[in-house]
Amino acid sequence: MESVQPSIALKKQLQPFMSDLPILAKPQVRTYQTRLRASPEIAKVLDQYGAVYGHAQRSLFARICAGKSAVKIKSEFSKEHGLTARQFNAMRIELDGKVASIKERRKGLISEAQQRIKKLATKVKKLSINPDAKPPKSGVKFELQEKKIKRLLDLHQKKRRLAMLQSRLSKMKADDAADVTRMCFGSKKLFHAQFDLAANQYGDHGAWKNDWDAARGSQFFVLGSKDELAGNQSCQATVASDGCGLI
Repeated sequence: MESVQPSIALKKQLQPFMSDLPILAKPQVRTYQTRLRASPEIAKVLDQYGAVYGHAQRSLFARICAGKSAVKIKSEFSKEHGLTARQFNAMRIELDGKVASIKERRKGLISEAQQRIKKLATKVKKLSINPDAKPPKSGVKFELQEKKIKRLLDLHQKKRRLAMLQSRLSKMKADDAADVTRMCFGSKKLFHAQFDLAANQYGDHGAWKNDWDAARGSQFFVLGSKDELAGNQSCQATVASDGCGLI
């Protein structure tokens, strides 16, 4: 009688599906944005805080540009401007972000300027060709006087534009090589508006100055920490009985 060997079925270990894997909870970071409906009294306080903050931040930026280390001058600077350590760190972190943004954007501006210069140089070269430079062949007419004047005017404007772009490019390259950061607090557009008050709807220089001061103190950054009361020692929000938020 023949013995029958029992068949053994080999089972391949199945890999778990993604839905079967445990989901690890990750801490969520949420950003909330709102517009304050502040009373005139509260708005005045916020404007004053922004003006003091902006002045201190510009002073800090000037000292950093002069070669000072923000870490080394922290104690002295905070005492001079009446700042807490947290307020100083907020200014420094915000400045670091702005400087990094300018440096990163400058790389793109240099590349864009090089492309514009290349295209404009080609147009200048094309316009510089004078149809009257060589004796005309049979059947070729001289350039019409009106067309020639238009070409020369166009050439003049494009040469000016080319020189301006080349100058701007050289300055950006020099700043990039020297690691120099230029920043206009309040925006360049508003700064240049003072040189043409009427065109920018200003009755006098005082009206422009009011807008200029307001723009330079229009925002401030408040740095918090999880180990502080309500997450921030400088600015805290609570919920009132009517559901409104109080800051």
